[in-house]
Amino acid sequence: MFIYALGHYFPDNILENAFFDKLDIGSSADWIRDRVGIEARRSVLTKEHVSDLRHGRTDRQSLKNAGQIESIASMSEKSWKLALSRAHIVSEAIDTVIGGTSVPDDDIPASACVVASQLGLERVRAFDVNSACSTFVVQCHVMRGLIASGLTTEGAIFCSERYTTRMNYADRRNSILFGDASIAAVVSSTTKPGALKVIDSLVESAPSGWEHIHLPDGQFFHQNGAAVQKFAVTKTIAAAQDILARNHLKVSEAHWFIGHQANYRMLTSAMDKMGVPESRHLYNVVQYGNQGACGAPSVLSQNWDRYQKGDYIVIAVVGAGLTWGSLLLQKQ
Repeated sequence: MFIYALGHYFPDNILENAFFDKLDIGSSADWIRDRVGIEARRSVLTKEHVSDLRHGRTDRQSLKNAGQIESIASMSEKSWKLALSRAHIVSEAIDTVIGGTSVPDDDIPASACVVASQLGLERVRAFDVNSACSTFVVQCHVMRGLIASGLTTEGAIFCSERYTTRMNYADRRNSILFGDASIAAVVSSTTKPGALKVIDSLVESAPSGWEHIHLPDGQFFHQNGAAVQKFAVTKTIAAAQDILARNHLKVSEAHWFIGHQANYRMLTSAMDKMGVPESRHLYNVVQYGNQGACGAPSVLSQNWDRYQKGDYIVIAVVGAGLTWGSLLLQKQ
């Protein structure tokens, strides 16, 4: 499978650390920066909306009913426009659409169907693949199988996350971490100059740990911070090292590393333990926060013009489930 292009989109609303000082949740800009290394995040919510949520003057459903929360389809359309402009193909060539989100607009239908309809992609098979923050890697894993089987020749992958709409803004432990984003990828069974070849994909899980990261129906996001931090560092390293080892590559032979954008401290800990220098570590969590499944692919998209022919790129992600996985890419 070849990724012809990626596109990304971040909402305009910026929630900088100083804003959380005003929410009276016991945090400070310096405390957030020192604890997780995040300085800002983007949200589909305005600061006024977040403040109203914090003080009980509104709720998510009321904002949604009033049309104040940008839809998955709208976010996807914006990232798709960038992906198409980079891919230089017509959308009519797409035969398969895989969507994914942890915070859908509706329980049914699949977000992929709504996105495909909005984009005018009618002659496609459309379905969702979700695995929390590991979603993009799992989507690529599934798409690789479809292409290898001959069932798909040209595909599109979409992932949009709006965790900021499911935070308890009275709780500083999680509300300071998350931002919103959308990504889109154009993939194909055939190569072309400038594409990224998906050499290998790895997907693993430990289902007994599912309760450590949880978004209960109609409730707020919850995670066991201490357990998740240890898991994230350990499995980021394992996912990266395993996919390199089974392709007979050393850490030193990979040109770029991109991890799940959980928080900057977690990322630097994992990279330091692997011996990855700062110059080969790509990230955006400092300015965009933890964007769920969109974190790693949005970094890949933001640096699209940076990769050189022959470059190896390793993406390693972790997520609820508990799940983890990795991709090994090479610039063509």
